[in-house]
Amino acid sequence: MATPTASQSSAYEEAFLRIVRSLPVERVVQLLDYARYVQSQTIEDFGFIEVDETEEEIEADEARWDAQFAATQDGLQKIAGKVRAEIRAGRTRPMVFTKNERIAPG
Repeated sequence: MATPTASQSSAYEEAFLRIVRSLPVERVVQLLDYARYVQSQTIEDFGFIEVDETEEEIEADEARWDAQFAATQDGLQKIAGKVRAEIRAGRTRPMVFTKNERIAPG
């Protein structure tokens, strides 16, 4: 990915701000959360992405993901059952968010 020039960067910023200003506060909060996520990533995090994959390689990769996902379902259902039991037993607390969008003890 090429590095944008200063004028391109400025144009991106202006376009982004126009969009942000048109959104309701709830959506701006979501954008801020996503921007923080993107900021935490590095280019190296995405170094595993194959650009020149064949259709067969993509289909094989999707089949591996499907198999891995299917293999986790029993465990996920057990965890979900435990969570539901904790909720019914009153051993959970609601999530409370601070003004700076952090989770605080409820």
